Amino acid sequence: VRLEGTPVNRIPIMAKQVLDLYTLYRLVTDKGGLVEVINKKIWREITKGLNLPTSITSAAFTLRTQYMKYLYPYECEKRALSSPGELQAAIDSNRREGRRQTFGTALFNYSPAGTPTLLGSPKMPLPALSISTHSCGQLSQVHAVKKEDGMLAAAVPGRITIPVGLAGHHLAAAQAAAASQAVVLEQLREKLE
Repeated sequence: VRLEGTPVNRIPIMAKQVLDLYTLYRLVTDKGGLVEVINKKIWREITKGLNLPTSITSAAFTLRTQYMKYLYPYECEKRALSSPGELQAAIDSNRREGRRQTFGTALFNYSPAGTPTLLGSPKMPLPALSISTHSCGQLSQVHAVKKEDGMLAAAVPGRITIPVGLAGHHLAAAQAAAASQAVVLEQLREKLE
C-alpha cells in the first residue's frame, strides 16, 4: 500500500508492537471497508487478524483512529467502498449506541443483588413508600387506607421492615429513612384523628 500525502511522522504502536498498516488495510477492506466494519462491530476479527491481544479494551477506537488517519483516504480513492459522510454517520450512530449501553449498565449496576435499596425492597409497606413529603395527595392516600378497617396498622412505625441483607451505611440510611417516614405517618394519623 502506497500512502501518498499522509506522512507517517509517528509510527503507530499497539500492544508494544508496530501496527501493521498494510495488514490492517487488507483486513478492513476484505470485510467491506471501514464503514462496514464500524456498522457490523467486527473490530474483534480485525484485532485477531493483526495478532493483537483481545484484552485491549480500546482496540476498536485506536484501530479506527489510525485507519482514518492513514488508510481511509486511500480506501476511498482506490476502492470507493464508502463516502466520508457515511463514515461520519456510522461513527455518530456507534457513539450514541455506546452511550445507551453505558447508561444501561450504570443503571443495572446501581443496585446490585444482595444490597437492595430501601425503596426497592418488596418488604416495605406500601403506605410508607408513598409518603416522603407533606402533600394533600399523600394525606388522602393515607385517609383512604384508614377507611379499610385495620389497614393503617401496616403503616405504624413498629411494623416498618428493613431488609436484612443491607450492610453498613446502607442499613443506617435505611433506618434513618424509615424513622423519618414513621414521624410523617404519625403526624398524619394525628391530624386525621
